[in-house]
Amino acid sequence: MTSGVRPDARPMARHVVLGACAAVAIGMMAATPGRAGEAAWANSGALWRVQDSGMPQPLRRPPVLNTLKDIGLALGICWTAHLPPVEQARPGMRVSVMLTFTKTGEILGEPRFTFVTREASPETRTLYQRVAAAAIGTCTPLPFSEGLGNAVAGRPNIFPFVDWRNAKGA
Repeated sequence: MTSGVRPDARPMARHVVLGACAAVAIGMMAATPGRAGEAAWANSGALWRVQDSGMPQPLRRPPVLNTLKDIGLALGICWTAHLPPVEQARPGMRVSVMLTFTKTGEILGEPRFTFVTREASPETRTLYQRVAAAAIGTCTPLPFSEGLGNAVAGRPNIFPFVDWRNAKGA
């Protein structure tokens, strides 16, 4: 007897839920035109449609981030949303940014680029630095838990971003 749930739904559900939570946290979730309570999320090229009973829902507090991995995932979602058009993309382009946060999830100081792919042209480097800066600006302040805020406040962390689009084998 089957439960009616796809066998691979549990791992995918985790990614969908985490992606949706981060999208809500950064204000990137867009409601599709239609009835109240209907929204869509893009995840790995698939469109997931979630629909409730059509009753207006009270605004929910965005989920809090609890680990450095959560911060990386949230920033990665922002990075993906801001990537340049595929025609301008450089396969495997890497950008690493050093960020220091306050206890409340705001950026302390300015983001510092610690690495950009050397083989890229100066125009491409500048384009990807702008993309990273726009993604960080859109995402912050991040909703930190009290424990995460206390742990990361004032401590620099490096977050790598990679554009895998158009890369062979990706």
